[in-house]
Amino acid sequence: MKVLFVSVNKLKSFRPVLPIGMVTVATQVRTAGHEAEVLDLMWEEEDEEAVRAAVARLRPDVVGISIRNVDSQNMLEPVIYTPLAREVADWARAEHPGVTIVLGGPGFSTVPEDLMGFVRAEYGITGFAEESMVPFLIHLARGEEPEDVPGVIYRRPDGSYHRREPVFRIDYRKAARPDPDLYDRRYFTYSYETHDRSEKVPATIQTKKGCVLECVFCSNFLVDGTGVKFDEVSRVADEVERLRDEGLEVLEIVDGVFNLPLNYSLEILKEFVRRGIEMPWSCMINPGNVTPELVDLMVRTGCYYVEFGTDSACDRILRGLKKNFRQRQIVRSHRLFEQAGVRVEHCLFIGSPGDDRDSVRETFDVMEELVPSGAPDAHAYWTLGLRVCRGTALHTTAVAEGQLTGDERFIVPKYYVSKGVIGDDALLDEIEERVLANDNWYLWWGLRTIGLRTRIRMAREESRRIEAELMTHLPRRGPAPAPLVATPRREDRP
Repeated sequence: MKVLFVSVNKLKSFRPVLPIGMVTVATQVRTAGHEAEVLDLMWEEEDEEAVRAAVARLRPDVVGISIRNVDSQNMLEPVIYTPLAREVADWARAEHPGVTIVLGGPGFSTVPEDLMGFVRAEYGITGFAEESMVPFLIHLARGEEPEDVPGVIYRRPDGSYHRREPVFRIDYRKAARPDPDLYDRRYFTYSYETHDRSEKVPATIQTKKGCVLECVFCSNFLVDGTGVKFDEVSRVADEVERLRDEGLEVLEIVDGVFNLPLNYSLEILKEFVRRGIEMPWSCMINPGNVTPELVDLMVRTGCYYVEFGTDSACDRILRGLKKNFRQRQIVRSHRLFEQAGVRVEHCLFIGSPGDDRDSVRETFDVMEELVPSGAPDAHAYWTLGLRVCRGTALHTTAVAEGQLTGDERFIVPKYYVSKGVIGDDALLDEIEERVLANDNWYLWWGLRTIGLRTRIRMAREESRRIEAELMTHLPRRGPAPAPLVATPRREDRP
């Protein structure tokens, strides 16, 4: 069969991100003997022209639309990305009537039913599409409904959805590595601006899928399942060597958290050292699992930048979020990387469950110590509110507190902000003042011209307007399956 994969992610800030998921799936499809092409709209000026030209050239049987993000995930900047997916489907059908539209990607996996109806797609695949896409195509080629394909979803005539639960297993030894030739070469010539420097877009590699934590807000269980699926250490090192030998300058390890579990990350780094692998690289770090040995190995192999999933610096709030670390570990881990000369960025929430004047001030005070104004290699990225996903503990809390009804459609994101923050005007003013006083902190780009309380009102009105517009494109709800919920986690080695 002929398949055209289209990535609709056009977000260049904070930096352009390689569509590793889409390219991995496309590689699998090619390896199975199908004809597959990719179209990355990140770099296209005229999206419609690019889509129509690709469809006219290939005449695909299937157009797979990869949805990495549903929205900006920023309550203060409500931007929804999925209308482009709907347009891509419309353009493809106009150019090649009868083409089958299938949706996938991590963004799709979090709100599949609503996006199926909005885009008017025939099919969707949740979970590991690299494992499901080839069996899906086999069924289509035979003229059969792919009802037994893991993760498949499609609408029945009565308006309900047939949905097969994903099987979150992957055999890395059989999985083809993403073909680098499928990436748009413009990624590797583009420079993006950080707080104080210009950098190249990194090549990416994933060493494992999943996470061992159970953070109350996280929707990772919908994307990667529960537990951890590990790649083989030797395969990871082989891929990094290949990237290095091809001349790529910078690497990002895109695991949700690199150093969980700690023993596996140490195995990876020791193999890098054994092979003499040293190139600039970065990753996401959990502050609770940082040791001197880990930092030493990271530096020896070229790590120059880490992003902490800090969330808060108040132990009471961290307990409520079910984090595996406390304030003392945040400070200790920061200092270890700081002393080693590694840049650190903290990602923090304002408005977590239980957050109030005392906890916000405590977090700000700790960040003032770790990331003072003018610090050369440390930054803090603040987010007001936590995005709510159905099936998470945060969703249950939001409903219990009356912030959500429990029956929302998530085509436009919903956010949780504790009443102790959103209802305290004096605290909101203090937050604005303290963020603006530190040139190494960021909350919202327009804060110097529009006050925080004003922006909250504007953003809410904007979000309601967007939702009213998008809801007109959604079909009436039919009977739907119960939402997936997180289950106890386990670790799986290949």
